[in-house]
Amino acid sequence: MTGAVDGDSALGEGHVALVTGSTSGIGAETARNLAATGATVVLHGRDRAAGEELVAELPGEGHAFYAADYTDFDEVRALADAVLADFDRLDCLVNNAGTWQGDRRLVDAPGIDDGVELTFAVNHLATFLLTDRLADRLVATGERRAEQRDGENTDAAADPARVVTVSSDLHRRAALDLAGVRGPDGPSGVEAYGHSKLANVLFTFELARRLPDSVTANCCHPGVSPSTGLSRNGSLVAGLGWKAFGVVGRLTGFTDTAAESAETQTHLAKSPAVTGTTGEYFDDREAVRPAEAATDRDAQRDLWRASVDWLALDEGEVVGAGADDRAPEA
Repeated sequence: MTGAVDGDSALGEGHVALVTGSTSGIGAETARNLAATGATVVLHGRDRAAGEELVAELPGEGHAFYAADYTDFDEVRALADAVLADFDRLDCLVNNAGTWQGDRRLVDAPGIDDGVELTFAVNHLATFLLTDRLADRLVATGERRAEQRDGENTDAAADPARVVTVSSDLHRRAALDLAGVRGPDGPSGVEAYGHSKLANVLFTFELARRLPDSVTANCCHPGVSPSTGLSRNGSLVAGLGWKAFGVVGRLTGFTDTAAESAETQTHLAKSPAVTGTTGEYFDDREAVRPAEAATDRDAQRDLWRASVDWLALDEGEVVGAGADDRAPEA
């Protein structure tokens, strides 16, 4: 039986939340925030030592860490399978893992002969794959939450399970270019990063349309936090520039600490204020209008179909199968 939660959190004792990319920076702060609600937090990252150290630090019991490299889709599948095997519920998935690459690098994808650009692969395709493989468990958990609410004879609305995907306001500088993420020729650096963050928003809006009422999906801009390890794979010049920007930003108040940057995704993961809210883009804990490119219904469909093809998924088994022709909401 799931324990009660306080008025400030829809997560609490007995609930399970998975935060990807959570061994440091914004992800670690988000994990700490969710553990403080009493929920069991599942951590993910590549650094096992850092992950296990954070597990030991979190309040409460039952927290766990799983290692997976997001450039390897087999490892992403294994991560999902491990979570499904070890936990019988999933109340919240925070897709926080991401990367910023200075140079153009390719990774293998089962449905692409010429490779896919690494930033797009990690920031979008791996996120797509993990979410899809966990979707049924999220749906079932959301239904359990509704049943429990009914059993408590309360008039309060049932709180669905939640998917929170961390994007960036840099998505406003991008336009969807599916051809540009394939093969050796194409954008890199900030252009590739912005494009992957646009994909996060497009994905979220299509996902929200395909999910049943028992799960919500929202995305957010986390703020500007040079203290994270996001740019660790960029060039030396870019890395030094990012650190210098962080020093100036802290002095001027323009940038955020990792803890401050974790506030919006924490809000979306646990706040009763967003119960039932889905298909929105948030900044500073408020729903705001994203770039016009992110609201393009055809682009949302095109990205979804390409992702299914490139990951070699069975179209009839992905989340919301058959929803492609569903009329867009007014």
